[in-house]
This record gives sequence, structure tokens and C-alpha cells, in this order.
Amino acid sequence: MKTVRTLLTAAAVAAALGLAGCGGGGGNASSSAPAAAPTGVMNVQLTDGPSDEFQHVWVTIESIAFHTSPDQVWTPSDASWVKYTLPAPITVDLSTLNNGTLDDVFAGLSLPVGTYRQIRFFFAGADDSLTTSALDTDDSTGAALQWNDQVEFLDGRNNWAITEAPLEIAYPTQGIQLTGTFSVTAGSTLTLAVDFDLEHIIVPFNHGGLTYFTMKPKLAYYDLSQVGAITGQVNPAQLCQSAAAQISQSPTCAYNLIVKAELLTADGSRHAVARETTVDPLTGNFTLYPLATHDAAGNAIAAYDVLVRGREMETMLVTGVPVTMGTHPGGTGSAAPTVLQSTALALWLNGGEYTAQFASGSPLAPLSSGYAVFQQTLPDPGAVPYEVRWRNTDPFAGSFRNPIPLQGATSSLHVAPYTAGNTLAFSSVIPAEGQGAFTVADNEVVYYALSPGTVMLPPSSGTTQTFTPGLPTLAAGVQSGTITANLSFSGIVHDNVCELVISRFAAVVDADTTDCSSILSTNGGSNSGSFSLTGIPAGEPGTYYYAYVRIFDSAHPAASRRIVPLPGFIDLRTQATQTLNGSIPGA
Repeated sequence: MKTVRTLLTAAAVAAALGLAGCGGGGGNASSSAPAAAPTGVMNVQLTDGPSDEFQHVWVTIESIAFHTSPDQVWTPSDASWVKYTLPAPITVDLSTLNNGTLDDVFAGLSLPVGTYRQIRFFFAGADDSLTTSALDTDDSTGAALQWNDQVEFLDGRNNWAITEAPLEIAYPTQGIQLTGTFSVTAGSTLTLAVDFDLEHIIVPFNHGGLTYFTMKPKLAYYDLSQVGAITGQVNPAQLCQSAAAQISQSPTCAYNLIVKAELLTADGSRHAVARETTVDPLTGNFTLYPLATHDAAGNAIAAYDVLVRGREMETMLVTGVPVTMGTHPGGTGSAAPTVLQSTALALWLNGGEYTAQFASGSPLAPLSSGYAVFQQTLPDPGAVPYEVRWRNTDPFAGSFRNPIPLQGATSSLHVAPYTAGNTLAFSSVIPAEGQGAFTVADNEVVYYALSPGTVMLPPSSGTTQTFTPGLPTLAAGVQSGTITANLSFSGIVHDNVCELVISRFAAVVDADTTDCSSILSTNGGSNSGSFSLTGIPAGEPGTYYYAYVRIFDSAHPAASRRIVPLPGFIDLRTQATQTLNGSIPGA
């Protein structure tokens, strides 16, 4: 597979973009600072968490923009944004950026001195004309990419065949937002690693019987001068070495291992994943890097709890693993990473799995776009759960595109305290929920609080189980908003499926298929009608949204698919109701 990489040095940026005193937007750096204003240098590197659902995730990056306000709305003509456009788009395989691997996509950016609180990443849309970098990038079969943003996966609905699908980034012209505090000082260099975390942000959905993908970005960032690393190894002889071995399971082997560094949440109610990585199936090696050494309030993080889970194996947990600032992969002496154990960890193989899915007729509500987290708790007084599995909902259905596999009724948790790299003494315990049982909680994509967890038992017979989701509640101070959609269709000949999508910062927030398709199906494709979407978060600086319509012929879903952006944005920042008007012409 060919990979295209571009590094921008400070001189190259200035030459390519004309940064000296240049203002304005749309492809050049824009700044309100005078030409003589002092500057510093920022490097932005990409890293990623793993996924056990996808083999490759390619995105095509075009530009990046910075702002000093976390709430500034993006418009290309707004000169208060500082924007850098790459000399040519580059295509990056996010799935390769784990185990401490970083990609210097934006290096040597010269920024006016100041404190920036918002970054936007701009990708070429999946349906834009193919960029040269996408055409020059091969998938695993040796064929050029078909879309600028593309997912490759093993399709369990088609005998586990290698399958390619578009990655639809919702309203890509608005960019993917990252908020935080990034201080640029005169003559200094700030290097950030931005984590996309595939397991949590890539969302499969049903497109006319095909599996397509969208994004639910929730980016994290790390100042690389303030991070550390943890490394380890599992016994590679216990790992499946091929897809055929995964399917046949003869002999039993573990696969799709994910290693999670978890911390107690601020409210003390559960453990949440701070960073995660995959395990190399050939060597068994893994690296958790970068790991924060301080929390958002500046308090030192003394240690992480490291959880290892995978298919056909029982979950393992190592508590109290320290991380030291300045340690990194390959470091020696004081820079050497924390080693989980000096020898490879032995796994507890167990083929007793079952799958879980939302109960029929009980999708995630009030919005269809969110996730469920499957947690287990140590059988200790006052213990709170750890995240074991996570899965996004299909935003057009409110349930999983594919049921989630879980360890069954014969499985245990294996727990050991960290012992300075020495052999770990694991104890096998039954989770507080019971063997094969999980505390399941769910949430919407944004501005809602995680539902109270309920215990889901393994199936009493068979290998499938269903659960009824809890009800997420709006976060404190957030209002429940309503968007009334007035859509008008004209000249529609063959299309019979319509999906209205409400998005925010490249994430689908909610979608309506039933009402939209009902309007489309009348009067020979020339009709108009109204319907409402409720429960949309309102009353906060970030509660503004963009809308588009997906429209296609169910008999030819791939060939007929169109995405029609609706103009303007839906502003629920200061009021709880808004009306959206849109016209959708025939192809």
C-alpha cells in the first residue's frame, strides 16, 4: 500500500501560503495580526486509537484552522480564523496510527502569539472529486481508493469478504472541531498529538442493505512535552495469525485485542478510557502512547488501570500502572516507558461468546445517534465499573448495525496489581454483575448525560441477548430543542428513500427516515411536507447545526445515492425552536 505524506516546515508554509501579513480565508492562512506580530511554531501530529471492526480507515486532509474563541462559528470569509491549507491534500490511513505511531501532517506552522481554544480539521468529502493522493493510495487488494474517505472491513454479512465503503463525513465543509487551550509563545514550539480514536468515532450504518460509515468525532489532544508511555506484550502463540484462523477457531486463538488505559471519572461513578491501542498479532506487542501525565485541572496522574479485552478470551485488568512524564516508545534510561510485565502475558482463552443488540422496538431515544457502553465491576465494596466494550448506534436506526460480541456465562475477570515490571499475580474473580453479565449504559452523541446503567445477563439459552436502553437525560442547563423541517421535492423519478440528517461538527446528531421518505413517496416525487425533530440540544454556545438530505433508490442504493446539503445553519443557541426549509431537486 502506498502512503502519501507531506511535512510543512515553517519556511514551506510561509512560501506556499504567503503568511507574511496575509489575511482573508478560503485556502490561505488568515490572521488579524499585523505582519510584524511575534509568532511561535506549532506542530500538529495525528495519532489514533484502535478498532476491531475495521481493517483500514483512510481520510484525505486538506487544511487546518485555529481560533482564539472556542465558540466561533466557522465561515470561510471570517478573517479572525488562522487557516493553513496543505499545498496538496494528503491521504492518511488512521488505522496505522496506534501503538505510539504519529504522523506529522502539519509541521512547522507559524502562528501569531496567543492562546487558541479551537482547531478545525478539514477533510475532502467522500463524494468530492477524487484527489491525487487518494488515487495514489491503494487498498489492501492493490486497487486505488474509490473515495477520498474510505473504510475497509471484513463483511460478516458477506462471508467475511474484504469490503470497501465510503466514509461519509457529515457536512465536511464545517470541519471537525477540537477545543482546548493551546498557548503559542514567541520563539517557542508547541507540539500537539491529536487523537481520533477509531473505536469511538467510526459509525457503521445501513444504507439500503449495504454497510456504509460516518463519523462521530470527539477528538482529544496531548502536549507531547507532558506525556508518558506504557508498553507490554501478550503471548503471540495464543493469537490468531489470520482471518481464516479467527473464523475457524481451530485451535482456539484470541483476536481483535484492545488494550485500554482507564481512569476514574471526575464524579467517581465509573472508569472511562483515556487511551487505547491494539495488539500486534504477530509479536503480541502493544504501546499506550501518548498518555497524559496531568488531568484537565493540572493535577498529576499517578497511575492508570490497564484493561485487556479481545475476542475468544477473558478480560484482564492490571491496576495501578504508573506513567512518567517524558517516557516514550523506544526510550532508554529515564525516558524508558513503564513495562507492564517483563515477560509476555498469558491469556485465558474462552470461546464461549454471545452477541447483544437493542431490543426490537426499543431504539436509543430521544435521538437515534449515540452509543452504548458495556461495563464490568470488581466484586469489592464501593467498586465502580470499567469499560470493557463500546459500540455506536446506527444513527438512522438507533440500534447497532451489527450485534456486539461479548464474553459469556463461563468467563471471569482476571485482576492483578502492578508490580514494577515483575511477574503479575492474577486473581480470577466473578464480576459484581455476574459471569457474562454487563452493566449497560447508553448516551446520545452530544449534550446528554450517560443513562444509569442496568445489568444485562447473558442469554439463558442460545447465543443472542437483547437489552432495553436507559433514557439519557440532557446535561445540566441544556434545553430540549425542536427543529421543524419543511422539505420540498421536485423532479424525483426513481429515488424512494429520503433521510434528513442533522449534524454538528461532522457528527450526525439525529436523522429522520420515516417522515422524510413518506413525503418523497407521494405525488410522483414532487411534493412538500413538514415534520418535527425533538430533543435536539439547545441553549448552549455550541448548539447550532447543519442539515443535509440523503436520497437514493432502494433498488440501486450505491449507484443512486446523493447527498444534498441544505443552506445555512440551524441556530438553537438562544432559542429552543427553529424552522428548516429545504428544496431537493431531481438528479
